Amino acid sequence: MPNPFSRFLVLLILLCSCMTLSHATDVSELPITLQALLERSGRDNLIDLVQQGTANQSLLFQSGSDNAAYVTQVGIDNHALVTQIGSNNEVQLLQVGTQNTASITQIGNDNLVQLNQLGSGNFSIEQIADGAAITITQY
Repeated sequence: MPNPFSRFLVLLILLCSCMTLSHATDVSELPITLQALLERSGRDNLIDLVQQGTANQSLLFQSGSDNAAYVTQVGIDNHALVTQIGSNNEVQLLQVGTQNTASITQIGNDNLVQLNQLGSGNFSIEQIADGAAITITQY
């Protein structure tokens, strides 16, 4: 489980993401377009993150061993929060479109989540078990 400092860091990053930068000579605003916070502890954990578009955000936390998170976000203002605690857990998350939100928590061992959101959707999955599997596609 992330320590209190990590949670503070996440909140700080999210707060900073709402701010924009501006130049003294140019009054136009430059938004932060893509953000990711990756935190891993343990052995042989894998994070494969691909983000394309504008204002996509990903927060991924792994603790344990042999966990894998494959996250792809294409579009505008998509948000992903993945937490894996245990061993040999896998998340395959694909979000394509606008304002998709996914929150996935895996606590245990040998769990699998396959979530595809194509359009604009919200989903939250909590796997607190061993050997659980779920596949969801929503349009």
